[in-house]
Amino acid sequence: MRHIDPDILALLALGEPVGSPHDRAHLELCNECRAEVENLEHAAAVARSTIDAGELLDPPARVWSRISDELSLSSDLPADRVRVRVAPVTALSSHRRLGAALAAVAAVVLVLGGVGAAWFALRPIPRTVLASAALEAFPGWSGSTGEAVVEQDPGGSRVIELSLSIPSEMSGYREVWLITSDASELVSLGVVDGTSGTLTVPDGLDLSRYDLVDVSSEPYDGNPQHSGNSILRGKLS
Repeated sequence: MRHIDPDILALLALGEPVGSPHDRAHLELCNECRAEVENLEHAAAVARSTIDAGELLDPPARVWSRISDELSLSSDLPADRVRVRVAPVTALSSHRRLGAALAAVAAVVLVLGGVGAAWFALRPIPRTVLASAALEAFPGWSGSTGEAVVEQDPGGSRVIELSLSIPSEMSGYREVWLITSDASELVSLGVVDGTSGTLTVPDGLDLSRYDLVDVSSEPYDGNPQHSGNSILRGKLS
């Protein structure tokens, strides 16, 4: 009886829609192939369960030694420069065929795990919205609008995301401030170029007190103080 190709068995165990109608019919009737798929499914499940197991451990030297002996590798070369001798191709027994298929499943799962780990490391950090403010224009800046959203990442750091629409041309730059409700104290967050920006909120700054978001027009005069020429302002809620 012709059995199903080991690569197809491995992909079937991973849930891939592969194989011909003849392969699927064979799988229904062949206890040997069906048992191999079940074993491969178990191996895949075990491999997937270890993806989030934590940092990989460096194996002891004896592991590489045994691999070298099994594959007849040169023992005097470092692992990253090993040259493998090509062995003659021989037919695999059922036992070795299962081993090859298991190796294929393990390789696929490791690749999927690597992709998942890369995505996890590079994915955007999710943030929680803490407050927002609609920014309204001051006299002289008619038509200007804006929005400010305060967000916090899982580590506790806070930022303000700003979206601005200021049609009037400016000779200076736009600076963003947090001001107390009575306008007695203020803190500069930094400068915004263009129509949007993300600025860090200082640690420990109480946003229940510094609840006014102000965008000012600042001249290039070297003076770090607020110019008194506010473009937009809104209260966080």
